[in-house]
Amino acid sequence: EIGIDGSGLRQLTGGIFDDLDPIYLPDAENILFLTTRGHSYVRCMPPTNTFIIARMALDTKPGDKNLYIISHGGEPEYTPSLLQDGRVIYTRWEYTDKPVWRAQSLWTMQQNGTLVQTFWGNQSVWPDLLKEARQIPGSDRVMFTGSAHHNWFAGSIGILSPSRGFNFPDGLTKVTQELKWPESGNGPVDPKENEDYHVSGNYEAYYSPYPLSEKDFIVSAKRKKGKFVLLLMDVYGNKEIINEGAYNIWNAIPIRKRPLPSVHPDLIAWPTWEERNNPKPGTMYSNNVYDGAPEELKGKAKYLRIWSLEPKTYTHWFKRSYLISGPEISALQTDGVKKIIGTVPVEEDGSVNFTAPSGIALHFQLLDENQRALQTMRSFTGVQPGELRGCLGCHESHTRTQTVTRMGKAMHRIPSDIKPVPWEDITVGYERYVQPALDMYCAKCHQDPKHPGYKRFNATLRPGILGFKEPYMTLLGNPTQTVRRVETKDAGGGFGWADVIFVEAYSPVDSAAYITYPPMTKLSYKSRLVELMSNGKHHGVKVDPENLLRVIHWVDAMGPYVGAEELRKMEDPIFQGKEWLSQRPRVQTAPIVQRPGPFDPFATDEAYDTPATECYNKLPASVIRK
Repeated sequence: EIGIDGSGLRQLTGGIFDDLDPIYLPDAENILFLTTRGHSYVRCMPPTNTFIIARMALDTKPGDKNLYIISHGGEPEYTPSLLQDGRVIYTRWEYTDKPVWRAQSLWTMQQNGTLVQTFWGNQSVWPDLLKEARQIPGSDRVMFTGSAHHNWFAGSIGILSPSRGFNFPDGLTKVTQELKWPESGNGPVDPKENEDYHVSGNYEAYYSPYPLSEKDFIVSAKRKKGKFVLLLMDVYGNKEIINEGAYNIWNAIPIRKRPLPSVHPDLIAWPTWEERNNPKPGTMYSNNVYDGAPEELKGKAKYLRIWSLEPKTYTHWFKRSYLISGPEISALQTDGVKKIIGTVPVEEDGSVNFTAPSGIALHFQLLDENQRALQTMRSFTGVQPGELRGCLGCHESHTRTQTVTRMGKAMHRIPSDIKPVPWEDITVGYERYVQPALDMYCAKCHQDPKHPGYKRFNATLRPGILGFKEPYMTLLGNPTQTVRRVETKDAGGGFGWADVIFVEAYSPVDSAAYITYPPMTKLSYKSRLVELMSNGKHHGVKVDPENLLRVIHWVDAMGPYVGAEELRKMEDPIFQGKEWLSQRPRVQTAPIVQRPGPFDPFATDEAYDTPATECYNKLPASVIRK
């Protein structure tokens, strides 16, 4: 921190971690910033650290344990700023059962990390990456840079009107009309902010806009083969250079009085250092999970399944050959480890109310009476310690307010405890979850070379392609990036019978890759594999309830190849001989970082993380096996 006059410089954080993009909170006591203290890595680019949002008291001193990680996920977050109502708006990557290309959209949270909501673009291809969002004074509109997944300094300026929608093209206009959205290009339509816009100057990129009014803003702009200069610009295209230095000029902020954003009361039960491994849970509820959902889903849900999406604290030094990840969790996508937390009941009226573990990324699925997934959430959320969080339904829209005509049945009782699965290995992997059922119930026909069924479908565990064993790849349908796989007459038995979503089988500019799939069209509810194992019609085969439930969980987890059990048996990567990273990549000894903390902002790596030896199957403290 430093005074505007250049005096009073002091260091607020230290150690081996990277911290950047700080903002003051309006209570004048706390700051938010991005940090690598989550010890997680980008799924598609090992060993790139991910920046996530942390909160810390401004009067921190070395040795104070007052830094909290308030993000739930492990994917990168960028450029937070304050909206006038006090919400924090920021960029969040979204890889939850989605392709790795475009989903880098705008989200909001309260100042203490509660009430995380999508703001715009979570199911959009255009623009590629939305960043540097700032509210326009006197308006509910937000100015931002439309940038590129692989080129941070490419940019075209746009404006969002959240009252007009929250996915392309609703509510989106482009200011700098001479430039396409970087990397993704323009969409089928390219709405203009101003029809009278004209091009002045020869600029190839814009960066870090700061709106001054509904018409005027300052922005960094780059001439071709030149550096970024600072412009005063308006939505008509008029430009004036107000500063050109010897180097690039970025992130200019006018020093002037402005209205103080609203202060959000902080009611979170922040854990102390002694409580860090057992943070208080939150409560999540919905008056009606069917609110906004298609008619055919209503009345069918009996349970809500809760998953935890584990941050990728493990990595290799370099990319591997398949799905640009490492270690590879799945052949289907650049996935992370998925941990089964358990289920809670959905009442007849669609209401649900349960105690939720805090500090972790939560992912939900609606289940039928057999625990087969009717609908899946292609995103994640979470709660802070003590947070009470309500949801409108499985197709929530933040632009409307729920009209409650009656309180659901679940609202009239204490929150349900999550019921865990009846087995101990709660991260999902193929050889533990599916192959045992094949060995016990399918071997007679499908593992005997002399049986006709063997030629139709070979269920023997054996080497496959790209490091994945068979019949794992066959059951998924031999997934390949950007290729739509369909079953053909010569595909052979078992081909694609898991009936998972082909996450990466889309063009990088196909918006269908990011949609919410219609209910009861994918995963275990429609899975031919699950149906054959459960209906007794296939030569009388009927898999026992626990093994069948394990197969169902594998299908509904989107067919991962390995879980934490397998990862923790992989040795740490061999040192490459050059210390070009602040932390050496690890796999077997990769840490489990207990969120939200607290953490010492000057702590070293060794004093900071929890080695993951036998604790990767540990349930959150609020979930108790009975």
